[in-house]
Amino acid sequence: MNKTFATTLILALAALSASAYAAQNVEPDDVPFQGVAGTPDNGPTRAQVEAELAAAKAAGQVSNVEPDDTPFQASGGSTKAEPTRAQVEKDLAAAKAAGKVSEAEPDDTPFKGAAKR
Repeated sequence: MNKTFATTLILALAALSASAYAAQNVEPDDVPFQGVAGTPDNGPTRAQVEAELAAAKAAGQVSNVEPDDTPFQASGGSTKAEPTRAQVEKDLAAAKAAGKVSEAEPDDTPFKGAAKR
């Protein structure tokens, strides 16, 4: 009988302490809804907001352009101009004619398989 009473008492205290802990664990900014459902808001209407936006666009206060819309410029590097495609093709043809360009792989050794130990 004493074991049953002690077990019941411990379980009851555990349940009470769990509910007490849960009661304190609430959202810190838990303000209930203060208005009444279905009542109009006192803010501006959609038409008023659209009119204000149109006026701001007309006054130049609104734009769809990125504020820092500068084109990309590479930093450092050489100052000489890059060659055109035609110049590169001309140089490649001259190098091939002079035998300076090969179509073969530089290290064209055949596969010999796994090394034996």
